[in-house]
Amino acid sequence: MRTRIFSVLCENVAGVMMRVSRCFTRRQINMDSITVGIEPSGLARIIILFKADDKMASFMQRVLMRLEPIVEVQMLEPENSVAREICLFKTRKLGEEEMSEVIRFIQSAGGKVLEIREGSLIGEIGGSHEEVERLLSSLGTERLKEVARSGQVYLSRNNRE
Repeated sequence: MRTRIFSVLCENVAGVMMRVSRCFTRRQINMDSITVGIEPSGLARIIILFKADDKMASFMQRVLMRLEPIVEVQMLEPENSVAREICLFKTRKLGEEEMSEVIRFIQSAGGKVLEIREGSLIGEIGGSHEEVERLLSSLGTERLKEVARSGQVYLSRNNRE
């Protein structure tokens, strides 16, 4: 089993997310990440990451295509896609020296310090899943108080008209 990426184009109607997730739940497939955005056309694009073998991935693609509000289900390959994730994080209270060290580290990793208040900071990092993981693990659980992640979003490199 390997990680699969579905890009699902669907009508932007109430309940579509529940119907899509129910298809996975019924088959006891855990979704590792699910993100939704509205396209310029008004349709919604759902990006789903899950683990499955080839047979189950093809089956799930067919199952999703049968849902009424679904327009298209595209299976993306990581090597033919661009992926990004955004992460906001809050630190525990830090001393002045440790705060300066953390700020330098965040900036050197391409992140931003959004707010500093009462000895704690809120920062942002965006990049590949691996880059976000690397920054968070480097900061360590002893420094981090709270983390909010967007989930991974993907766009295919292929130009389809």
